[in-house]
Order: sequence, then structure tokens, then C-alpha cells
Amino acid sequence: MMSFSKALITGVTAMNAQSTAMGVLSNNIANSRTVGFKDSDSRFSDLVNGGKSSNSGVGSGVVASQFSRIDQQGILSTSYTSTNFAIAGRGFFPVASAIDNATGQIANTAERLVTRAGDFSVDKNGFLVNSKGFALLGIPAGTTGTGGGAFNSLQPIKVPATTVLAGTASTSITLTGNLSAADAVPVTTTTADTTDANGNVVPGTTTTTPGTTLKSSVTAYDATGTPYALEVTLTKTAPQTWTAQYTGGTGPDGTSLTATTTSTPITLTFDSNGQLVTPTAATSLGSVAFTNTATGATVATLSPSFSFKDAAGKSTITGMGGASNLSGSTTDGHGPLGIAGIEVGDDGVLYQIFDQGKRVAVASIPVVTFVNDYGLESVSGTAYRVTANSGDAVVNASDTNGAGKVMGAQLEQSTVDLADQFTDMIVTQRGYQAASKIVTTTDAMIEIVRDLKN
Repeated sequence: MMSFSKALITGVTAMNAQSTAMGVLSNNIANSRTVGFKDSDSRFSDLVNGGKSSNSGVGSGVVASQFSRIDQQGILSTSYTSTNFAIAGRGFFPVASAIDNATGQIANTAERLVTRAGDFSVDKNGFLVNSKGFALLGIPAGTTGTGGGAFNSLQPIKVPATTVLAGTASTSITLTGNLSAADAVPVTTTTADTTDANGNVVPGTTTTTPGTTLKSSVTAYDATGTPYALEVTLTKTAPQTWTAQYTGGTGPDGTSLTATTTSTPITLTFDSNGQLVTPTAATSLGSVAFTNTATGATVATLSPSFSFKDAAGKSTITGMGGASNLSGSTTDGHGPLGIAGIEVGDDGVLYQIFDQGKRVAVASIPVVTFVNDYGLESVSGTAYRVTANSGDAVVNASDTNGAGKVMGAQLEQSTVDLADQFTDMIVTQRGYQAASKIVTTTDAMIEIVRDLKN
């Protein structure tokens, strides 16, 4: 009868284990469309009663446990929301379970968690929160804070309520184009002395024909973002040599201003291949002062430096053959700009985007990694809690130190494969049915033993 009892207990453990497995499958299926969700497996282990020798243990059933495949990469899909983020590779987004809107800091009752659910949006207070209400944490623009120990210093990311970016003054202007090697250089013609009919000597003349002259109007902004047109004149003075200087300017439309130049001409030289030799760095052309024509009052004085190379150090102006063409200019200044949206760059930095493509950094979105992802503790909201088993949280910049890359306008889908789940469900149901047969069959055998008394 003791064996019958053991058989009953074994059957019950088998039914319990299959019930646990069905619970895992049910949770997977329920979260098949949950952003950032990681599906789980059921892991089965046998139960053995100890004996006197290594081989005398008697099987006593089975126990099942849940194993979440937390490090599995989900499929990334395009989102039409620029504040939806995904991580391609290892790591998690750092989040806080609640924000104190009065202070803009993590609430005293909140905790720091990590998640792969990047369905963030801007709430009414400007914070980036996901569908669970967890607030994204990051590193404010202009500050640093990565590596071990930085997790607790991360701050809630708040998008400034800025609709217009104030204008800024121009400090540098870059000219682009070609100053033709074929353009005319100055030519000096001298005629010999002559004698007139009366025998008088008529001195010869010296005439200089100037080299080719080009004019370019470049836009520069004052401290308020008001645009002015500065006239720059370039004159060819020798083969592959030009001078550049201010020769005037005009104010905004509808204004009556007088431009007074204090020019400091500079010389541009090119080699035989048409490549710029000098100047090698940004240089000053002097200044242009604008005064009110009627009153003489100074309105603005502009003195941006001029550069002939781009940010990578490549020349933007050449001395090739063909026609001269000053194709354009750029400046670091701008007028007031309206906001166009927000986005995350390839560097993992969240930017506010303004007209003309102007970007202003808000914060860096870090990627948090652990020595043992499986040591994290699951909490509601598709998030995880740091534990001693997971090891300390290490804060990384996007796509550095083995951490994944933050992708903007992307969402990581659930890793649940419904076809696999339905297949496992059939196997689990069959296992449960077979386990129930152990119980009913053992019960029938016990009935036979009991009937032996009759």
C-alpha cells in the first residue's frame, strides 16, 4: 500500500508540474503583443527519496519551474512615434517607477528598475514615460556619468517645453565655391615716350587692368537673430592668388541702414592642383557696422570670422579651371527657429529638432548591462529589479563596451512565438492527461486490494 501512496503522490506532482507549465504558456500567449516581453520556458526536475546507496533513491515525482529567456533579442519594428526606442543588442533601459512632478526627481517611494519596453512618450509634465508609467532615466546634456556606480545618479529625462529656439549671433561663416585658375590677373601696359609735331616729348602711359573681381553676399546674424547681408569682394591679384575683403552690406528688408566697413583684407592662395594653401584656419575680414541712416545710431556691428574648410578639415573653396562660382555660404548663427520634433541620434543622444535641421541635445539615453541578466527579478510592467545575483548595474553609452545600440522610432516586439506555444500546449495537455491516468489507475488498483477482503 505504501507503493500505491507513492504512485498517487507522483501522479499528483506530475499534474502540478504540467499545471505550472500550462500557466507559463498562458502567460506567454497573453503577452504575445507586449512590447519588450521575453517568453519563458518550463524547466522540469525529478524528485528522489534518498536511499542507502547512490542507486537506491526512489523516484517521487517531478517539479516544474519557470525560466525566462531574458537575454533573447526581439524583432525590431518601425514605429511612427519618434520617442519609441529599442535596443539592438545587450542591455536595458534604466527607468524609475514614479516621478515627483514638483521636484522633477525620482519619488521617495519609487525604485530604480530596468526594462526593454521602450514604448515611451512625453507626458503632460514633459517626462518620457512608457505605457506602464515608468520614467526613462538618462544623463543630462553637458554632463557625464557612465560605468559601475553610475546607475543611482541617472536622472529622469524631461523634454524642455521649448517651441522656439532663440536666435544666435554668427561667429563663423564658411564660403564654398571655385575661384577659377583661368580668370584674368592684373595686367599692366606701358607705352613708350613719343614726340609731338613741335618736338615736344610726350611721356608714355602706364595702364593697369585689374584682375577678375567677384562679389558675394553672405548672411550673418546679430545677437537677436536678425539677419544682415555682408558684401564680400574677391579680387584676383596674381596666378592662383586672390584677396577677400568687406565692401558693404545691407540690413533687413524695410530698414534704412548705412553700412560702414572696417575691412582687413585676407589673401587666398591655391597650389597648381587648385587646392587651398592659405589661409589654413578661420580668419577675420574686419567688421561691418550698421547705423540708422536717419539718426546715425549704431544698430549692429558684425565681425564673424571666415573659414574655407568644413568640420572635417576639407577645403570648401578651390582654385580649379572652369568658371568661377561662389556657390554658397553657411553660418553657425540663425534667427528664431520653430521646433520640428525630437529624435534620438546614432550616438544615443536625445535631441530637440528645430527648423533648418538645428539640433539641441537634451540627454543621453544609456544602456544598462549586468554580469548575469538571469539574476534580475521580474516585476510587473515588463521590468526587472537589480539583485545580488544579477551583479551591479553598469551604465554604458549607446553601442559601447559591448552594450546594445539605442534605436529611435523602433520598438522591440515580444519574443513569443505563438506556433511554438500552441505546440507546447498540446504536449502539456497530453502530459497532464497522462498524469491523471496515474491517479485514476492507482485508485483502481487500491480498490482491487480492498476487495480482496470480501
